[in-house]
Amino acid sequence: MGNSKLPMGNPPPKLAPRIPFALPQDTQPHHPPSTIGSLFKKGSSLPSEAPGSPPTVALTRHQGDQLGPLASHLPAAAEAPAAKRNSRCGRPLLLLCDDCHHQHRLTMAPLCCSNTREIKIGHVDDVQELRKCRPAAVPERYIRDVGERPAEAAAAASSVLSSSENIPVIDMSRLVRGGEARLEMERLAAACEEWGFFQVVNHGVELELLRRMEELAMEFFMLPLEEKEKYPMAPGTIQGYGHAFVFSENQKLDWCNMLALGLEPHSIRNPKLWPSNPSRFRYPPPRGHDHLSKHLTIFFDRPCTSAPLLIVEINGGCPFACSETLELYSAEIRELCRRLLVVIAESLGLRPDGLEGMFGGSFVQAVRMNYYPPCPRPDLVLGLSPHSDGSALTVLQQDARSAGLQVRKGGAWVPVIPVPGALVINIGDTIEVLTNGKYKSVEHRAVTHHDRDRLSLVTFYAPGYDVELGPLPELVDDRRPCLYRRYNHGEYNRHYVTRRLQGKKTLDFARIDNEVCV
Repeated sequence: MGNSKLPMGNPPPKLAPRIPFALPQDTQPHHPPSTIGSLFKKGSSLPSEAPGSPPTVALTRHQGDQLGPLASHLPAAAEAPAAKRNSRCGRPLLLLCDDCHHQHRLTMAPLCCSNTREIKIGHVDDVQELRKCRPAAVPERYIRDVGERPAEAAAAASSVLSSSENIPVIDMSRLVRGGEARLEMERLAAACEEWGFFQVVNHGVELELLRRMEELAMEFFMLPLEEKEKYPMAPGTIQGYGHAFVFSENQKLDWCNMLALGLEPHSIRNPKLWPSNPSRFRYPPPRGHDHLSKHLTIFFDRPCTSAPLLIVEINGGCPFACSETLELYSAEIRELCRRLLVVIAESLGLRPDGLEGMFGGSFVQAVRMNYYPPCPRPDLVLGLSPHSDGSALTVLQQDARSAGLQVRKGGAWVPVIPVPGALVINIGDTIEVLTNGKYKSVEHRAVTHHDRDRLSLVTFYAPGYDVELGPLPELVDDRRPCLYRRYNHGEYNRHYVTRRLQGKKTLDFARIDNEVCV
């Protein structure tokens, strides 16, 4: 919601109580630099369930008024599902800047915290360091059981070149060219229904931008280990550097290092996990932050009695700033996802906003950069375990020099041949649910190579954590009974990130058998 200008000298709206607040110099906020650390109560008090502990207020830039659970700042098990929020705390607030006299409309939501279970994962080697120290060895934790090993992985390059079957390639420029549009739409529908994967060309994302992102990611992975370890990925989370989806000391590990970052909304960005080296990864904190924090007054329209922790956001506030390259890349990929959701909806006979309209304007976007070093025994390991994605759409930028992505089709693993300048798109679990299984998310995995490394950049575009999802009524009838129950996407996301990658088992969370969708 936009800001409105208050005339100089006018009294503030008649709302009570009035609570000035400021950021102390020694505060080290866990949220992005746009955070106001503690709320100091001067005058009227704000009742709290945590006596003596003032609520924490986070000021973040966001497109909507409502802030969902912040998955990146808390252990996954500690998120408060949107369905369980206390409705009394969802009331609108007004925030007045005493300096610029701008009034901001806000909403607040309690964020309930609980201790997550302890996860023992044992020692996890950095595969790049393994390659340096023991170039001919593969530790036992990386060696797959016989049934999970990639077939003839050592000859993967030749199998890619000789593969006669590959995922479809969609030319997005043809989707707007009169007579060609219908034929290309039919090809898109077939790709979504039969493969769950396709590549797009003429997608509108500048190739130079793709190249710069590859350079930025590779520059990070080539840093010394002690530098990369400054941004550790904690067990049960999916931001930072290291290994994701590791929950057991006995679990087989992937031959891969990854850097995962939350992008949108800005509230999911964790500054502690954003690399400052290479310097191109992010800007310094906005200069106006300290000034902003000293000239804000918060108004509650009525007393709030049930929020031990308040998360508040301001439209147009001070965001945590990442690099120009990454910001532009994020925006371009997001726009591509939105255009794809429109044409995918139209391929189903739905309105153009038939799919993304279900998000209610709330979305989450994250990027994961994967680095696969050369492996002495690629026939024994996997770069990434078989899985489907929990997103609506996933956009993969893969290394044109080194194929490694494989898609499961008809019980076989089909290698995806890189097309120069193309991006790989795959349908996520969210679209499978919304389309009632007509368009399916598909298992995929990554394999490694003996004599060369591989880099991939993966962007996930998904509904916000507060969104309720279920099959679209238009796609449920007597011939197509409801296959999935309605659920909160925040709950599903928590379910997804707290389990190891294991095919499509995560989607069992929403599966039903011949029940009526409610």
